[in-house]
Amino acid sequence: MMEEGDDVLEHINKLKTLAEQLEAVGAPVCEDDLVITLLGSLSDSYQFLITALESRSDTLSWELVTSRLLHEEMKRKEQGSKGDEASQGQAFITRDNQRKGRPVKKSWPCHNCGKIGHWMAECPSRIQENTERHRPQRAQDSGDRYRSQRANVAQEEDSGDYLFSIGETTSAKSSDIWLVDSGATQHMTCSKKFMRNYKGFDAVDVHLADDGIVQAIGSGDIVMSMKTPQGMKKGVLTNVWHIPKLSRNLFSVGRFTKDVGPVTFTKDGCYGEAKGTKWKIGAREGKGLFKLQMTPVAPEQANAAKSSGCQGGTKSYLWHLRLGHIGHDGLNCIVTKNIGIGIDISSVKKWDVCEGCALGKQTRVRFQSNTTARTSKLLEVIHSDVCGPMSMATFSGKRYFVTFIDDKSRYCVVYLLKSKSEVAAKFMEYAAMAETQTGKRVKYLQSDNGGEYKSDKLARFCAERGIQQRFTPPYTPQLNGVAERMNRTLVECARCMMEHAGLGKSYWGEAVMTAMFLRNRCPTRAIHQDKSPYQVWTMKKPILANLKVFGCHAYVQVPQDKRAKFDSKSSLCRFLGYAEHQKSYRFEEVSTGAIKISRDATFMEDKFDEGPRNYNDESSVVEFDDHDEDEEKEEGKTDDDMDSSDDDNEDTRSSKSNIKRHTRTQSLEKATVIPSPKRRTYRCPSLEHVSAAAMDFEAAYIVDSVGETPTTFKSAMESSDSGKWKEACDSEFDSLQRNDTWEIVPLPKGRKAIGCRWVFRVKENQDGEVERFKARLVAKGFSQKFGVDYEETFAPVAKFTSIRVVLSMAAKYGLMLHQMDVKTAFLNGSLNEDIYMDQPDGYLDATQPDYVCKLKRSLYGLKQSPRMWNQTIDGFMIKMGFKKCESDHCI
Repeated sequence: MMEEGDDVLEHINKLKTLAEQLEAVGAPVCEDDLVITLLGSLSDSYQFLITALESRSDTLSWELVTSRLLHEEMKRKEQGSKGDEASQGQAFITRDNQRKGRPVKKSWPCHNCGKIGHWMAECPSRIQENTERHRPQRAQDSGDRYRSQRANVAQEEDSGDYLFSIGETTSAKSSDIWLVDSGATQHMTCSKKFMRNYKGFDAVDVHLADDGIVQAIGSGDIVMSMKTPQGMKKGVLTNVWHIPKLSRNLFSVGRFTKDVGPVTFTKDGCYGEAKGTKWKIGAREGKGLFKLQMTPVAPEQANAAKSSGCQGGTKSYLWHLRLGHIGHDGLNCIVTKNIGIGIDISSVKKWDVCEGCALGKQTRVRFQSNTTARTSKLLEVIHSDVCGPMSMATFSGKRYFVTFIDDKSRYCVVYLLKSKSEVAAKFMEYAAMAETQTGKRVKYLQSDNGGEYKSDKLARFCAERGIQQRFTPPYTPQLNGVAERMNRTLVECARCMMEHAGLGKSYWGEAVMTAMFLRNRCPTRAIHQDKSPYQVWTMKKPILANLKVFGCHAYVQVPQDKRAKFDSKSSLCRFLGYAEHQKSYRFEEVSTGAIKISRDATFMEDKFDEGPRNYNDESSVVEFDDHDEDEEKEEGKTDDDMDSSDDDNEDTRSSKSNIKRHTRTQSLEKATVIPSPKRRTYRCPSLEHVSAAAMDFEAAYIVDSVGETPTTFKSAMESSDSGKWKEACDSEFDSLQRNDTWEIVPLPKGRKAIGCRWVFRVKENQDGEVERFKARLVAKGFSQKFGVDYEETFAPVAKFTSIRVVLSMAAKYGLMLHQMDVKTAFLNGSLNEDIYMDQPDGYLDATQPDYVCKLKRSLYGLKQSPRMWNQTIDGFMIKMGFKKCESDHCI
C-alpha cells in the first residue's frame, strides 16, 4: 500500500517490477488486473481521482492511469499541498456529468418524510402524490406554447433539496445573495441590475423543487469579482436567466463545469478550477446550502475596465501596456519631461499589480553594482551578447538573438539568428549601418569570451577597420553587464507582452523585436539625462502617438488589388509590432496566419486571443507595400514618423504583394517510460532571403529548382505545372478513398469540423533531378481540442543506441539488413474518437456540399496519428510472433 507523502513514480515502478517478476516465473498479470491493483493501493487522498477515473465510459489502460497519477502529483507539488484532497482536473470530468458534489445519501435526511437513505425527489410517497396530481393536467399542458426548463429538479431525479430548503427558511427576497446549486440547469438571477448584453425573450417556464413554476423573461451576462491565489480576478457568467419572482440568485454548477471547469465540494465549501488554478467559490452555510463567494460587478465598472484594457480603467496602465510594460518611473519621466510626442495623459497614476509583469519580471534581490566610467561619444564602445537557444524557434527557424548596444546612448539593435556563427556577419552589418547613420567609427567591441566573438572572420574585420575587441574573463558575465542587462530587459519585456496577449512561445521573435523598438524610445537611468536612447542617437524626439498594445486585435484594410468588388475591405489580424523601415505596422491574419505589413488598420486594444497560440505547421508570409504621393514626399522623415492618416482616394494607390513562404515540420520528442510527453513544435531552418523591407523580422521564403512550390490547391492549379499537381492530387485522393479514410455525413449539432489543406512537394533523386510531384492531404490538427477529439498522443521513437546496436550486430556477423517504407502508414491506424473534417479543396461532393468528412483513419496532421500507427504496427508484429523489447518499445 502507498502511504501519504510517498512518491507516485516510485510506487508505480515498484508495482511494475513485481508484475515483471511474476511474468518471468510464468505467472503474467494482465493489464486490467494491474490497473485495478494500482488504484486499490493508492492513499486516501487520491480518492477523488480514483472516482473520476472509474466513472469514465472507456477502458482504463495502464498508460492512461499512470499518466493521470503523475500529472496529479506534479500539480500537488506545484501547489504545495501534498496532504490536501486531490483536485479534479478538467481531464477527469465524466462525460455524463455525474457526481457533482452531492452529500452522501446515507447520512442526509429526506425533506419530505424525514427518513434517511434517499433524496426528497426519490421519496416514494412524494412520487405517488405527484403522479396522481399531474396525471390529468399533462394532456392539457402538451400544447403549451412555452418552452419548459427545470431549476434544481432536472427530470425529477436531481438534487432539489437546496432550493426547497430556501423556501422553507425564508420568503424574503434579496438580489444580492447567490447560492451554489448543483441541480440548476442555468445561472439564474432575480434582478437585472448587474446584467450586461441583456436580451428579452418569450416567457419560459422554470419548475422549482416545491412544484412551483416561475418564468424567465430574458438573459444576459454578469461580471463577477472573485478572490484567487493570484489575487482578485474578474470572470463572466454568460447566458444568465432573468427570473423576477426568484427568491435567490442561483449559481449553476453544471453550467460552470461545462463552460469553465470542474467544481469540487468539501466540508468547508466548494472550489472551482480552471487552467490549473483552484479557488474557493462557495462557503458552506446551514442546511446544506453553499453561499457563492463572488461579487457581481456593476455594468458601468466592467465596461470602464474593458474600454481601457486594464484594471481600474486608467489611461496610465494602458500606456504601460503600449510601451511594452514600462515601469511607473519610466512612464512618469516620459510624461513630465516631455520626452515623447503624442502622449495624451498629463500625470501618471499608480496601477495595481500587472499580471504580465508579475509573470515576466519576477527577479531575485539585486547585488550591489559597481559604476564604471562612461564614454562621451557615440560608437566609442559597443557592447554585445548572444541570447539563446530558445526552446521554440521562430517561423523562420531562429533560435538566438544578438544585441549591439552603444555605450553612450544605450541605443540597441537586435538581430535574430539561426546559429551563433552568424554573429560576425551581423556585426559587419551593424557597423556599416551605425557608422553611416552617425558619421562616426566604431572603436571598441565589448563582449564575453564566447567562441562566436573569436572567429577568424570577425577578427579579420576588426583588424582591417581598426576596431579593438575587449573580452571578459571566463565565467564572469558581470563584466559584460550592459549587454547582459539589455538581454534580460528585452526578454522580460517580450515575456510580459506575450503573457498579456495570450500568445505562445513561437512569437518570441516578434516580441523581442518589438521590445527593442519600444526600449529605444523609453528613458533609462543609464543615460543620466532626460532623454531616450533614440533621442540621443538621432537627436530627435520619438513619436509615441502611434504605439499600440502588442498582440491586440485589429481590422487591417485589404488592398484594392487583392479583393473583388463585394469582398470585405478588411480582415481580422493580430498586431505583432512595427515595421520600422516601412513606417507601418506588422500584423498576422487570424484566419490564415499570413503576415501583413500595413499602416491602414483599426485597432481594438482590449481584444486579445483567449489562450496561447503557436504558428501553424506551414503558412505564408504576405507583405503589402502601399505607395502613395504622401509617402514619396516624406522619404526624408525618420523611421518613427508613421503616417496614421487615411487616404480616401483609393484609386491613387497601387499595391504590390511579395509572397514569402517557409516550411515548418514537427519533430517528436524523446520517449519517456510512463509520463505523458509534452507536445512541442519545432521548425527546421529554411532557405532564406531577407529583403530590405522585411529586415526587422527576417521573413523567409523558399525557391525550388523547378519554380515555386504552391502552398494552396488554387495556386497549384494556376501554376505552370498544374497538370502534374492535379495528377498528384488525384493519386492522393484515390488512395484515401481506397483506404476508406472517411465517410460523408452532416455535421452534428454542437460539433465543429477541423480544416484540412494540401501540402505539395517536389521529390528529387540522388542526382538532384525531379523524380515526381507529390501531394498530400493533411488535417489541421492544431485546432483539435484536448478531451474532445483527442486524448493520448504519445508514440515511442527508436533510440539511436538501439539503431547502433543493430547496425553493429549486422556488421560483426555479416547479416543482411532490409529497409522498407510503409506507404501512407498513418492511414493504417483506426481512430477511437469522432473527428469531423471539412471536405478537401478541389474534391467537394457536388450532391452534399454542406456535409463534412467523419474520419475513420488517422489522417496525417492529427495529433493522435503517430500513436494510432504505432498501436497498429505493434499489434501486427506481436501477432506475427515477435516480442517487444522492454528497454525500447520500437524494437
